[in-house]
This record gives sequence, C-alpha cells and structure tokens, in this order.
Amino acid sequence: MKIIITENQSDKINNKIRSTVEKLGLEDALKIFGGNKDIIRRAYEDNPSSFLDQFNNLKPIVKYDVTFYVNKDKLPLFFYRQDDENGYCRFNYERIWSFFEDVFDYDYTEIQELIKIWLEETYNLGELTPLENNLLDLNRVARDL
Repeated sequence: MKIIITENQSDKINNKIRSTVEKLGLEDALKIFGGNKDIIRRAYEDNPSSFLDQFNNLKPIVKYDVTFYVNKDKLPLFFYRQDDENGYCRFNYERIWSFFEDVFDYDYTEIQELIKIWLEETYNLGELTPLENNLLDLNRVARDL
C-alpha cells in the first residue's frame, strides 16, 4: 500500500512537530520522537532560525546588575551584564543553543551569527555577542526573579 502525504498534511505534521519541540524543549521532544533528530530537522529545514520566533516576546528583568530575558514562566533564556564592557550575552544552552548544535550540526560561529541577527531584529541588541551559558545555573536564578 502506498501512502501519499499532501503538502497540506505535511505542513500540519511539521507544525505539530514544531509545537512539541517548542512546548517541551529539545531533550523531551527527542524522547517522544525516539531520538530521531531528522524528524525535527525536517520540520525546520526551510527556516531553522524560525525556532527563535517562540522567544520574540521575552520580558527583560534587571537584577544584580544583570538583564535577564525571561519567558512567561520567568525562566531566564538569555542575559547580559549591565557593566559588561566586552558586550557578551549568554544563552540558555539546553533551551536554545543546543537546538542549533544538535539538530542542525551548526558550529559555534554559525550559532553566534544566527542568534546575533535575531537579537538585533527582535530586541535591538545586535551589539552583543551571543555565547552559550556556562557561567550560571539559570534555573537557580529563576527562583529569585
């Protein structure tokens, strides 16, 4: 028996896959899809940076001379120091950075460039250089915000 999937059905499947990744995060979505990164890659292959669209409405919260950008659950997804002269911002590895690294096999520089464009277009923070977060436990910080 031959199964034919129409373009409309394919779009619906891709939207469901995207929704799963965006609601649960990459790690849990991979568990649901049996660790198959290709399923997730195909859902975003036309525009990988569209993964970042779910983070377009983060709220800035300033605490400890640091600006945290948090989601509706007050989970910090990226942050930068107010007095940081070197202009770096650090991104939640598990929620954002690993998506591009694990699903699309982007290298560090490719991820930086992609996020930098998004920072400029979405938050007017293009002067900052994105880094993966390795300085701070963001879940611990979230309890204090």
